[in-house]
Amino acid sequence: MNKPIWALVALIAVSGMIASGCSKKEPAEKAEAPQAAPAAEAPAASPATADSGQALFKQHCAVCHPDGGNIINPKKPLHAAALASANITKPADIVKIMRNPGPGMTKFDEATVSGKDATAIAEYVLKTFK
Repeated sequence: MNKPIWALVALIAVSGMIASGCSKKEPAEKAEAPQAAPAAEAPAASPATADSGQALFKQHCAVCHPDGGNIINPKKPLHAAALASANITKPADIVKIMRNPGPGMTKFDEATVSGKDATAIAEYVLKTFK
């Protein structure tokens, strides 16, 4: 195939991911009731939380952020240096972005990702993508 067709195929694939929210939705029967917003400083992650953070990241985030990158906006990866340069240094900072993201990112409200799960994802991101 020639380059214009590959560019079109790539554009359609990325558009589909954006339209689908870059995440897989759980069936309604598995959805958790909304919980209170996480505290500004979350306690250190336990091994169980770290494991669930990894699983939740894979479920909700990895499609758009493979290996801590960012397929929608490559200038905003999840690696420590990039996060620190944007003053994102603690789990609450990541949860805040999940709840009210910028253009191109799906909004993960309490009904989609509970406060506990959002914090687990945030702790996983901060621990994993150095």
